[in-house]
Parts: sequence; structure tokens; C-alpha cells
Amino acid sequence: MDRPLELVFHNTKPSTALKRLVHERVERLEKLHQHIIGCCVTVGLPNHARRSGNIPEVHLELRVPGQSLTVSHKHGNSGDALTAIHNAFDAMTIQIKEYKARKTGRAKQHELHEDAIT
Repeated sequence: MDRPLELVFHNTKPSTALKRLVHERVERLEKLHQHIIGCCVTVGLPNHARRSGNIPEVHLELRVPGQSLTVSHKHGNSGDALTAIHNAFDAMTIQIKEYKARKTGRAKQHELHEDAIT
């Protein structure tokens, strides 16, 4: 990565386990795509956490050449930050694969109808 990882905890205390997991998942993304410019990860609870039941949210922004890929994930009713992080990074993995496919021209192209050609 060109820039160091930005990891922010909002309305929650950072834990060693969460930090370790985020760093491991970022390393996996780096293996998937060689030129990641930067990555910002925010893990936290919304300001209205008392009303929402302390459901953790994970926001992930990945900067790659020419584009910024983003994921926002809130993990259901369990309130499990580890699962929310896994799910957010799984969604980002899909976005990176789609980005790479578009860049290499391997993305599925919608077929033109013969009517549109004439």
C-alpha cells in the first residue's frame, strides 16, 4: 500500500483482536490487488447506539488507481464487531475482483440486441 492503513474506532474502545483482524484482512486485500493506494477502516457504534442495540458498523474505503471503493456494513442483531468486520471485508473482496475484471476487460459485457445495431 502506498499510504499506511487508517484504522479508526468510533464510540467504542479499540481492542487488540479487532485491530489484528483488520490488519490481517487488509493484507489479504493487498495480495488480491497489487496496487492499493490507501485504506481507511472505521469500526464503531452509531451515536444512537442506545436505541439501536449497540449494533456495530464497519465502514471501509479502499483507494485504487482511478477509483475509490467503499463498503458500509452493519451487522444484524448479534452486535458482533468481528462478524461485521469479516462481512465488510468479504464485500470489499467482491468489489476488488469486479474492479480488476473491468480493468482487464474480463467483465461481462451486456449483449446488444440486433434491433439496436440497425
